[in-house]
Amino acid sequence: MHKLFMKLAHTYLARRVRRRPPRPLSGLDTGGIRRVLLISNTALGDTLFSTPAIRALKERYPAWELEVLAHRVFGALLAHNPHVGRIYTYPGRNRRLVTLARDLKRRAYDLVIILHGNDPEATLLAHLTGSPYIIGSAGSPLAFAYSAAVSPAGPYEHAIERRLNYVRLLGADTNDKRMDLWLPPGETDRAAAILRENFGALPPLLMALHPTGSDPYKWWPAASFVELGNFLYESYQAPLLIISGQGDREPAEAIAAKLPGPSLVTGGRFPLLTMAALLGHCRLLVANDSGPLHMGLALGVPTIGLLGADDPRRVGPYSLDWGIALHKREEVCGLEPCRLKKCPRNICLEAIEVSDVVDLIKEWWESWFFNEMIDKGRSI
Repeated sequence: MHKLFMKLAHTYLARRVRRRPPRPLSGLDTGGIRRVLLISNTALGDTLFSTPAIRALKERYPAWELEVLAHRVFGALLAHNPHVGRIYTYPGRNRRLVTLARDLKRRAYDLVIILHGNDPEATLLAHLTGSPYIIGSAGSPLAFAYSAAVSPAGPYEHAIERRLNYVRLLGADTNDKRMDLWLPPGETDRAAAILRENFGALPPLLMALHPTGSDPYKWWPAASFVELGNFLYESYQAPLLIISGQGDREPAEAIAAKLPGPSLVTGGRFPLLTMAALLGHCRLLVANDSGPLHMGLALGVPTIGLLGADDPRRVGPYSLDWGIALHKREEVCGLEPCRLKKCPRNICLEAIEVSDVVDLIKEWWESWFFNEMIDKGRSI
């Protein structure tokens, strides 16, 4: 179905482009722009990766109305972003796309930027808005329909930089590459109430594990998370927040059952921003390469990322001092099928020893954490 839809979209857009070629970006008058649509309708991490570019664009052009087409769940991450005026949610590949296209066309966008979106829908919707200018990725098979198609600077250019490249074409940029995540008023207090109910009191030193994620080929072994959880409790008496979705609640709960200390498995029981607020109470996160890893970094939580299939230079902690990644793929595997989600065995993650994580906690986290506590005049 995807190949058929892509072929139909390619044919349709090719005809449209022959009748009305895309305007070159050199003709864009930034002073005449009023409303811009930003498309970022994929995963949790992708949404957060887009936030520095959104901020840079708003800071450069504060009068522009920035609206976002976002994932139906992860768009919540932008709901309280002060740089975003309106959010449309991508409904999936169904009849509601027609209604969405009609609604977007009524907005009369002067410019559309596809920061990250699955094709053919992203490009098709961008064109159906009627906007005279579209910026997107040169890697898209539909890039012929863009006013400007942007290529990455290299194979290991970070996802944040790749998105900033789109707005740099417009003269917008930032030295602050941190991801943005704003919580609604009262959410931190609501999360504290949940923690008190589960642990009996608000834990002074709560730590988090994210042992699952979008696909098992990205998972560090469950036994390693159990061993790490034992170390965290024995060494710091730290209760654990174990982050998972509803679909991977069972393996997360199996890990929790083997831990000696108290824990709370999120298991898809809380709204996305409530889960973010719970994570915001943590003093350390150890996570697989999945959405919560990037959420922790956006919230300023000291975070250790366990990466296998992808490279930390592309998707790991970036331009901040409270995140660090462990990655051994190049040492143990020269194959590429993991990038296609067909890895028969994730030996790259098995190669990361619990002792590697423990050493990082002792050498990196302890120093960072205690210095932060001294700087802020806080006690544990």
